[in-house]
Amino acid sequence: MKNGSSSAIGAAPVATIPKACACLVDARGRLLVFRHPEDGNMQLPKGTIEPGESPEAAVRRELLEESGLLFAGQLESLGTLERECEAGVEGNTHRHPQRWHIFLMRDERDLPETFEHMATGSPEEEGLVFSFYWLEADADIEDFALPYRQTIERVREALLAAG
Repeated sequence: MKNGSSSAIGAAPVATIPKACACLVDARGRLLVFRHPEDGNMQLPKGTIEPGESPEAAVRRELLEESGLLFAGQLESLGTLERECEAGVEGNTHRHPQRWHIFLMRDERDLPETFEHMATGSPEEEGLVFSFYWLEADADIEDFALPYRQTIERVREALLAAG
């Protein structure tokens, strides 16, 4: 179903939730990632696109809220990814479809090797401290859930294509 999925037979469709995913890459081709303190999983900065907000504005806002980093550079769309998010995953209380808008963000600034940031902007994540580090281009990604692995593969393909 294009605009949603049913959570049970005969149940009303659940609306697809639009998400914006920030794939910030440093001058060495490393990707910014973090460990989520509640579920222990490795993630990329990502969050819900608010009503009336463009995916481009949302991805900049989400990066700032989750990492504290302000990115004013060019955004490179890596397309969208459809995901069926299960209840109990990443703080979600119910199963629902998501559509991730994925953006590559190339940052030449001298950024810290590792850092922590207290998340803002989301009731589910407000006050959580995320521990960030840079994922090497050839690092194993098995610790990431499938949609994050798929996103990381898109980033790696885009970086290889750019040479």
